[in-house]
Order: sequence, then structure tokens, then C-alpha cells
Amino acid sequence: EENNVECLNIFDEDVKYFGKPGGQDQKLKIPQIGWNNIFDFKSPLFENVPRNSYTYFVHSYYAALGGHTIATTDYILPYSSALHKNNFYGVQFHPEKSAGVGEQILKNFIQLIN
Repeated sequence: EENNVECLNIFDEDVKYFGKPGGQDQKLKIPQIGWNNIFDFKSPLFENVPRNSYTYFVHSYYAALGGHTIATTDYILPYSSALHKNNFYGVQFHPEKSAGVGEQILKNFIQLIN
């Protein structure tokens, strides 16, 4: 949505802006900066990661829920916090800043690509 920039076209889900910062209908701040939980896992990427684990986010845009969604987060609305298609994985959060949960996700990713 930002400046009509072409994305990589790997995933079919739209990437959208959370909304006008400070808007009357906006109860949560944008960008989202901080910890939020991830749930509804649909991939071995999240093996040994407890449902509703917290990961660290810094973002103003989100990928809509869709057929490639493998984890969900709810901030303003439910969105894809992780996506998978073919040999591509993408996460909205920062695993490297997400403590033990992020470490487990990175370990799982290494196992998936080996």
C-alpha cells in the first residue's frame, strides 16, 4: 500500500497499512512496537513453540490472513504473523529479538532447510 510499490509477488496476501496514526477509530498506536503473541500455528516452523508465545514486533503494515498464513497475531485486527509458500518463509516479527521463542523458531527454520 505504501506508494504503490511492487512487492516480490511470492505470497497472494495483500500487505496493508494498519490505519491513520492517531485516527479517532485507532485505539492502539502505529507502528506496533513491542511484544505480542503468535498463535494458530500451521507449520513445523513452530514445533516446540507454545501457543500464544510472545515475539517482538516493529511494524506499521500487515499481511492479511490467507491461504499461506502459518501463524496469526491480533493487533487492531487478526493478521498473518508468518507465511509459507514453497521454499519461502516470512515472519512479521523479529525472531532475533524474541528471546527463547525466537531462538526455537530459528532452530526450526535451520532444520527445515537442511
